[in-house]
Amino acid sequence: MAKKLPNLAQRVTYANGHKVYVGLTGNIGYISIEDGNLYPDDDSGSDRRNAGFNTMMIPCMTRQQLKDLHTAINEVLKNSK
Repeated sequence: MAKKLPNLAQRVTYANGHKVYVGLTGNIGYISIEDGNLYPDDDSGSDRRNAGFNTMMIPCMTRQQLKDLHTAINEVLKNSK
């Protein structure tokens, strides 16, 4: 009998010109944030994009770490009312 592979779940959302990617397969996930804003040629943001430094990734997050992040975001939203 073939072993069932874990499902891959991915989502993308946008905030202030940034793409936020979240993914989870089994118990291992990631969060990646990409700066998609347009900057003038002489701006440091343009330099970072051209050098490939416009993305930050937190790889190899456990399911529990993603849940903890989810809880932290919910608590901030709830307590800011």
